[in-house]
Amino acid sequence: MQALWRAFNRTPPAEITQEAWDRDDGHLRRLVRLRPGQRAEAADLWAYTQDLQYTKIEKSLLAYVLPFCLEAWREDLRGTTTEYSGFVEWFYPVLANLGIFEQDLTPQQGAAVSDFMRQTILEEIDDQRGLSYKGAKARPYRWIRALTTYGVLRPDIDVLWNAWWSLDTVGRSIAAIQYITCLMYSEYENPVFAPWTSDEGGGPPCLWDFEGHLYVNRWLQSNVAFLTSILTVSGVSDTLVRAVDRLVGQPEHCAAVGIRNDLPLCLDTLKSRCVELPQLLGIAQEPSKSLDWSR
Repeated sequence: MQALWRAFNRTPPAEITQEAWDRDDGHLRRLVRLRPGQRAEAADLWAYTQDLQYTKIEKSLLAYVLPFCLEAWREDLRGTTTEYSGFVEWFYPVLANLGIFEQDLTPQQGAAVSDFMRQTILEEIDDQRGLSYKGAKARPYRWIRALTTYGVLRPDIDVLWNAWWSLDTVGRSIAAIQYITCLMYSEYENPVFAPWTSDEGGGPPCLWDFEGHLYVNRWLQSNVAFLTSILTVSGVSDTLVRAVDRLVGQPEHCAAVGIRNDLPLCLDTLKSRCVELPQLLGIAQEPSKSLDWSR
């Protein structure tokens, strides 16, 4: 947060010119009274996302409030609280659809936001443990959805992806295996994610499912191009082997070896999905469209 604040206004604007979407600016007055290190109320942040969507954006206020928004987003991703989930659903379309990075933030501020989001996602990846999950509340869903949604927001998914697939930590190795199983196995064969049930939900994470109210969005073309170049059978297979080797001595190693041994049996599915995933991420996620793997 200190690095993020260095790029943004540490002093609130002297006057609020931002129009409140519902004519009640109480949430704006509470937000400008916050000081770095304090937590914003979830309802105030939610109301601010509505201001940004439906009224003209006051740049000086945005430059002060955005770090509080990002800290709330971080708490939601890291699972320290669930109170910000409603805010996060609207925060994503604010970042994706309003041209904020191009029109309202400086290049330094945009880079600081990208770095903060990437580092937060990597923190959650680094803390991954376990290769057996059941139900919709399983922890891996959080980082996978955040990574997938990041590709809609910022054009540098390669920086995040390469840091993750460096496998520099046990958590990154476990997360890579979690992800790769979704490319290898059918819904009812995945050994990490138990099949979906009507009572608990679950099933393998959808690798093209964006978080929040992103209904007409797609991955930025630079990110699609990167994934197309890196997501190959040989590249995924090599990453899986390296990840399994990284887990020697860890509780997950035995399960990881079983997944690695299944690789020859899953090559056709893996090959097909490596081609299809960039294509699926490059399609606008309209509610009327039903997307799925071909196999």
